Amino acid sequence: MAGRQSGVRLTPSEARQEFMARAGELWDEFNRWYRSHPEATFDEMEEEIGRQRRGVLGDLLTLILRQGDLGAKPEGVCCPECGASMKFKGYAPKRVQGLEVEVEIPRAYYYCPTCRVGFFPPGPEVRVEEGWLEREIGSRVSATGDHPTIF
Repeated sequence: MAGRQSGVRLTPSEARQEFMARAGELWDEFNRWYRSHPEATFDEMEEEIGRQRRGVLGDLLTLILRQGDLGAKPEGVCCPECGASMKFKGYAPKRVQGLEVEVEIPRAYYYCPTCRVGFFPPGPEVRVEEGWLEREIGSRVSATGDHPTIF
């Protein structure tokens, strides 16, 4: 999604339209790669599409999130340090690392003129079921035979 405006909320139809354009780009990228590697094995093709897929997954996550509030609060945000009303300064990219993708997500950014500190307000609390990480790692080990390094 390089070159596209990333700090703007999208309607569901706008997000879908952007995703369909990105899916078309993926098709074109893979076709170009395949034409330049006509003797590629199935495994090589799968590896290449897997590499490209991570970018598309990141784009998909970003587009889905851009349909939400992006952290902006109509009632404003109070400074966690002094309690003063913070000033909305627009949307800034926030890097988020997932299991398979790393993306920059636009998030509302606020600044406290009293404390001279800025921050991204937290989103809704995310609850993770106990044992989720162990199950996720276990499924990846059994699927790939690899032992992923976590730290």
